[in-house]
Amino acid sequence: METAFFERMTVSDLLRAMAHGLLTAEELTGRCLKRIELLNPLLHAVISVNPHALAEARKVDRLRASGFPLGPLSGIPVLVKDNIDTLGLPTTAGSEALRHALPHRDAELVVRLRRSGAIILGKANLTEWAAYRSEIPHNGWSPVGGQTRNPYVLDRSPFGSSSGSAVAAAAGLAPVTIGTETFGSIVSPSGMNGVVGFKPSLGRVSGAGIVPISPYQDTAGPITRNVADAGAVFEVIATSRRAIRLEPGLLAGTRIGLWSGVRKSASHQDENRVLAEATAKLHELGATIVEVDLSVFDTSEVLSYEFKVSINDYLSSIGGDGPHDLDELIAFRSHPAERTSDLGLAKFERAQDSDMARRPSDYLEERVQITEEARDSLDRVFVRHRLDAIMSPTNGRAPEISERDFAWLHSCGPAAVGGYPSITVPAGYADSQLPLGVSFTGRRNRDEELLGLAYSFEQATLARKRPLYLPTLPV
Repeated sequence: METAFFERMTVSDLLRAMAHGLLTAEELTGRCLKRIELLNPLLHAVISVNPHALAEARKVDRLRASGFPLGPLSGIPVLVKDNIDTLGLPTTAGSEALRHALPHRDAELVVRLRRSGAIILGKANLTEWAAYRSEIPHNGWSPVGGQTRNPYVLDRSPFGSSSGSAVAAAAGLAPVTIGTETFGSIVSPSGMNGVVGFKPSLGRVSGAGIVPISPYQDTAGPITRNVADAGAVFEVIATSRRAIRLEPGLLAGTRIGLWSGVRKSASHQDENRVLAEATAKLHELGATIVEVDLSVFDTSEVLSYEFKVSINDYLSSIGGDGPHDLDELIAFRSHPAERTSDLGLAKFERAQDSDMARRPSDYLEERVQITEEARDSLDRVFVRHRLDAIMSPTNGRAPEISERDFAWLHSCGPAAVGGYPSITVPAGYADSQLPLGVSFTGRRNRDEELLGLAYSFEQATLARKRPLYLPTLPV
């Protein structure tokens, strides 16, 4: 099967090849489109492709040939999660309800990507409504895009909600992709699909033009095959930028906290082994490791109210045919593809009733209190132990797609609720085939420092291997 680019090629390598005439943006974009055509019937990672992608790539090639100054991602194809507004393409959030709704403008981060010269290749599949619809979402499934599959073992879950973005990055459908996160939706699928997922500090990437859940937790970020590419994309989409140090070794005196994460059960042998191996490697690099414990805060009540307010604002602002508020969205339940009878609309319905259960001011007070407590809790750990980052396991072994009761593991909560940056890096495998990642949480608004630390770990381990598209695990 033809690859769009060599497995180890970074964005920098691709840009260098184009600058030296070894590759054109049109060739690269065409290869990515061909790879989507070949693999998407198997993976269901992409919902739609941009019909103008090749024309946009040819324009970049003409500008490059003329000597015109180019942006930092000129000619690099990018897939964006299909809850991010992209002019000319529907933003469906995976739902039939929005299949014919059209945004009036690009999301702010898409504006920044286009200005950088990036080619918007298309829209990636996701867990419908970013997993904010039913109590137990089918990870990676949406009525519009179907069931996304883990490229390492096809009958295994890709997790979510940025399932398509993570799978597309892992399978090389595009050099880089964009996901979004409210609670683990970038780092969790990235860990489970063997790629790097970076969730920036809240506010470092604009949320304008993204189908919302909560303005207090939502953020977008890059999903890539390596840390350098995540840094290259972040430098473009971030609203404020500082220099990123990408060096193989850790800075002298680096101190890292070690947290075991939140676990459903104690049976996580592979995850414990990979975490121990990561700890040993950081010791080799000269880091001091300190065991810590983190507090996890429940925001489910406030999210209901925040979702209702935010989604009503968003739906009232878009064009085309579709619901104009949450009430009309709930009424769309009759569409057979939405599988309302077995999946339900529990989160939608709870959100719709939220402002009758409590006053809006009560929700705001609770949100302020939770955010302050989450940040105080994290800051105390950072200060007490003089930490540069906190390392934890990103994910457990991928369950079968149909499996609902499995031994889950995550560590995304503190960073998600506090608005702190986190990044997952491939670190090992369960059963030799199912990817496991480790996450690093950094100090708030010190995203560039966190990227540098993750790069040092990645270069010392080089744990990622390409997916083999196995139908199931060997017996």
